[in-house]
Amino acid sequence: MYSLLHAKFTTNDTAFTSAKIINLKALIFDSEKNGMKKILLLLLSTIILAKPAFAQIDWGKYSQSFPNGAVENPALIGFYTAILEENDSFWPTNNGVMAGLTLKNDTAFLRDRPKDFSTLTTFDTARAQFFLNGVNKNNAAAYEYRVLENLNKTIVPWSAITKFTDATLIKASGLPQMAYLGGYKTTLGNKIIVDVRKKESGKIIATSVVAWQNIIPELADVYTPDELNIFLKRLNGAWRVSKEKTKWQLQHPTDVFGKPLDFTREFTVEPTDNNLVFYLNANIYNRAQIEYQVIKNDATVTPWKTNDFDNCFVWLKNLSPGDYRLQVRYTAQRQHVSTYTFLILTPWYDSNLFRIGMGILAAAALGFVLFFILNVRQREKAKEELSKKTKLQLELKAIYAQLNPHFIFNALSSIQGLINKQDIRGANSYLSDFARLMRESLNNGNKEQTPLKQELETLETYLKLEQLRFGFTYTIDIDEHINVYETEMPSLLLQPLIENAVKHGVSSMREKGAVSVSFMKDGNNLQVSVTDNGIGFVADKNTSGFGLKLTRDRIKLLNELSKEQAITFAIKENTPSGTKIELIFNNWFL
Repeated sequence: MYSLLHAKFTTNDTAFTSAKIINLKALIFDSEKNGMKKILLLLLSTIILAKPAFAQIDWGKYSQSFPNGAVENPALIGFYTAILEENDSFWPTNNGVMAGLTLKNDTAFLRDRPKDFSTLTTFDTARAQFFLNGVNKNNAAAYEYRVLENLNKTIVPWSAITKFTDATLIKASGLPQMAYLGGYKTTLGNKIIVDVRKKESGKIIATSVVAWQNIIPELADVYTPDELNIFLKRLNGAWRVSKEKTKWQLQHPTDVFGKPLDFTREFTVEPTDNNLVFYLNANIYNRAQIEYQVIKNDATVTPWKTNDFDNCFVWLKNLSPGDYRLQVRYTAQRQHVSTYTFLILTPWYDSNLFRIGMGILAAAALGFVLFFILNVRQREKAKEELSKKTKLQLELKAIYAQLNPHFIFNALSSIQGLINKQDIRGANSYLSDFARLMRESLNNGNKEQTPLKQELETLETYLKLEQLRFGFTYTIDIDEHINVYETEMPSLLLQPLIENAVKHGVSSMREKGAVSVSFMKDGNNLQVSVTDNGIGFVADKNTSGFGLKLTRDRIKLLNELSKEQAITFAIKENTPSGTKIELIFNNWFL
C-alpha cells in the first residue's frame, strides 16, 4: 500500500525508529477505506523557504508516500510529508484524524468534496508546500485549484495550474513532473484548505487540509528512583503503558482514558526521591525540541536550557528538599509553557523543628554542664564558706568564753571592794544581781545574737551594780522607732565598752561621774554610742585593755561572717571631756 521512499531519523534505537515510522504513517494518512483510490492532495509542511520558488526545496529532507498508480494516473494525487531535522518530533495529536475531525463531520464541507480528503497537522509557523501528482504541463489545463483559510477566507481563488517541478527536483525525488500549488501558512489554531477540481465538470476531486495546531507539553507520568524499572520498560516500548501504578499516578486521579484529571496538584515525594523523571506525552527524538527550567522556593535554580536527552522525558537529578516548579516548553511553540509542581520533603534530621529541638537540647546540655560546674564550684565555695564560718564561730566562741572570765573578774573585784568597805548590804545585793547576770550569761552562751531587750536588761543590771560601788549616774536612751523585742544584737558586745567607761572613765569621779548609752535608728542602720565624762582615753594606755581588744577581734570576725551587715567601731573624744565610743550596725534593719 505504502511506499516510504525516504526517511531521515536522528537515533539508532530500533524501538524508537519503529515508533517513529508508525507515527509517520499515522501522520500521512487518515485511513485507507474501501481500497481507497482517491487520496488526492499532497501537503509538505514545516519548510521555510527563503523564496517561494519550489525549486529551492531540499527533496532529501522529505518522506513521500502515495497510493499505487498515483504517478501514472492524473486523477489520483500523491501525498508528501516533510520531516526536518530541526523539527524531528511527533505529538499524539499530530495526525490527520485530529486535524480534520470537525470537517469530517461538517455536512456543508463534505457536500462538494470527496469523503476521503487528506489532513495533516503542523506545529510551527513554517509554510506548507503543496504538490499535485499526476498533473504536469501536458494535462494541467484540465485542472484548477483554490486555497482557503478556515472556509471563510479565500487566499487564492480558483486558478489555473501554472507551476511545475523542474528537472533538478524531478531528479532529486525520482518522480515524474508534478504540479506545484504553492506554499502557504496561517496562525496557530487555524487551517489551510486546498481544493482541486476538473474544469470540465466543476467537481472537486481532491482536498487537503493542514491545521496549525497548538502544542502544550503534557505530562504522562513521573518516575522516582525506585520506579526506574517501570520507566525503562516504557522506554523500551514507548507505546506501552505499564499496569503498575507509579507514585505520581496514585496522587493524581485519572479519567477513563488514563489521563490525570488535575495536573496542577502538587506531587509530594520523600527526601530519598531526589531523582525524578518527567515523561511527556509525545514522541521526541531531538533534544533541541524541549526546553525546561527549574524553580525552587521561588528562585530559579536552572534557567531555560535545552533538554539533556534526545527523548521525550526530562530527568532532574540530585535534588535537595524544597518546593519546586518544573516549567517545560517545546521550541516549536515557546509561548506555551506547562508548569508541574512537586515537593521534596525535608528529612526529619534536617527540618527546622529538629534543628530547634537539637538547639534546645544542646543549650540544655550546655546549661546542664555549666550548672554542674557552677554547682560544684558553689558547693566547694559553700564548703569553704562553711568551714570559714565554722572557724569564725569557733573563734567568736573562744572570745566570748574569754569575755565571761573577764566580766566575772571585774564583778568579783567590785564585790571585794564592797566587802572591804564593810558594805555588807551592798555586797549581798551585788551578789544577787551578779548571780542573775551569770545565769543570763550562761543562757546566752550558745547564742550568737540576743534580743536588744535582753541585752539592755543585762547592761542596766551591770550599771546598777557598778553604781552601787562607785556612785556615778547613768542613762540609757532608746529611739522610739526601734523595736527592742525584734531587734537583735551580738551577745555581750557592749559589755566591755560599758566596763571601760566605768573603770577608766568615771570610777574615780564618784557622784560626779556620768555614763550614757544611746540607741538610734538612722535609715537601715543602728547607731549605738557609749559616752562618759571621765578623764578620757590615752591611746597607748587605755586602748590596749583586754576587754577592748576582745571587742575589736570579735567585731572583725563578725564582719567577716556577714559583710553585708558590717559593724563600724570608733573611739572619739567627748566634748567637753570624756570619751565617746560609736558603733554603727550597717543595714541592720533590712
